[in-house]
Parts: sequence; structure tokens; C-alpha cells
Amino acid sequence: MDLTKIPHVSHIEWCCTDLAQSERFYRQLFDWNFTRHGQNYALYTPAHGPGPCVGLMHAAQVETGKTCHVFIEVADIRASVNKALTLDARIVVNVTDIPDYGQYAQITDPDQNLVGLFQSSITSEPG
Repeated sequence: MDLTKIPHVSHIEWCCTDLAQSERFYRQLFDWNFTRHGQNYALYTPAHGPGPCVGLMHAAQVETGKTCHVFIEVADIRASVNKALTLDARIVVNVTDIPDYGQYAQITDPDQNLVGLFQSSITSEPG
């Protein structure tokens, strides 16, 4: 069994109204260094050991308690969205490109919980 093909938590994401301030906060609190992907997104990737990435996404407004998003990494995001639709999911955000990083989408489960899907475009070279 190819374990890289099993869907897994890709990253956890918090919305923030001031991206630079949030980057500074998490850098000072946890020593996390972020990489920018476009003007409105920053991503921390753990350098040592397993664990999901942490994303910061700029938002005009943040509602307390409703900003953490979990993304499941999938091998084929379009197939996953189509399968979710057959299971009565609703698309909240259709498949969207992330420059030089991948694609994401957001759907709801039967209880209207938000579920993020992510497909990376980054390939790792054998080292």
C-alpha cells in the first residue's frame, strides 16, 4: 500500500486581519517561519518530523471561534470534489489555484461542517 496516496491532514489554517502581525505572533511564540504564497497567504512548514503545516490567510474580518480550517490532502482534488457532491456535500469554494503551491477547495459535510481539500503541485525530489 502506498501511504502517500492515503488522504491525510495537510494543514491547519487561521484567518487573520493583519497577516504580518499574525506571522510575527506565531514566529515569536513558536519560532515558526512562514513562506508567503501571494499577498494574502503565509505558510509554516515543519522542518523536523511529521506534522501538518500551518497557514495564515488574510481576511477582511475574523469571527472569534470560527476561523480554524482543516485541510485534507488528496491525490486528485477534482475527483474528490465530484465524489463529495455524490455524497450530498455542498461546494463552498470551488477548486482554486494557489500560485506555485497547489489547489484547494472547501465543501460541507452532511452537518454543514466545513471541510477543506488540498492537492499539492510541489513534488519532492529524491535526496
